[in-house]
Amino acid sequence: MPRTRTAKPVVHARLTRARVVEVGLELLGKNGRQSGAGGLSMRVLAEALDAAPMSLYRHVRSKDDLLGAIVGLVLERLDLDVPARGPWTDRAAAWMHSLRNQLRRSPAVVSILMQHGRYTPALLRATNTLLRILRDAGFEGRAAVRASREITWSTLGFVSAEIRRPAFSPSFYAPALGGPDGGGAKGLPAEDVAEVAAQMPHFLTRDLDEVFAAIVRHLLAGLATEVTARAARRGGRR
Repeated sequence: MPRTRTAKPVVHARLTRARVVEVGLELLGKNGRQSGAGGLSMRVLAEALDAAPMSLYRHVRSKDDLLGAIVGLVLERLDLDVPARGPWTDRAAAWMHSLRNQLRRSPAVVSILMQHGRYTPALLRATNTLLRILRDAGFEGRAAVRASREITWSTLGFVSAEIRRPAFSPSFYAPALGGPDGGGAKGLPAEDVAEVAAQMPHFLTRDLDEVFAAIVRHLLAGLATEVTARAARRGGRR
């Protein structure tokens, strides 16, 4: 009696680390922005690949390794549209907007990046670009590192909050104040929320691009003032 061949070994032969990681990223996207890493399991990934769960471990050592590779895949696609020349504040602003725009396309990856502290070669290259901009501005040593952290963490923190609704959602405020007109908050005296209620029409707008652009301007203006003052102090000591 001839042996019946099964398709499973053929499918396994086509498995590669790149395909496992790519499909893992696709599953994270389908699972939604809220579930993050918790929405991805090796069993679900194996089913999507039509493979046995244990076969995945030939390509990724663990779920932790898989998550790191997924973050790396997204960040390797990072395309920082940063001018090579021009005012350093314009270049730093372009860096922040480019990073935000890239990360918003993969919200689940942002959650992994923030929760698990993934730092990949691509993010190191992006940090290197930012430090070069800050060096050109006049920041050095610890001051340059601190400024780069302010810029990077402000961007990552904003994107993380942006994708975790309803913190930025217009519907976040209205129910707490009794409706769209801000008729009063449950359990709070009216005077405790009077300013919030008065500004409710503005809270009910969703202008995240405007908010982020303002954060970028204000942060970089503050850093520009600092580096100018630092240069003036150095000049005064000569």
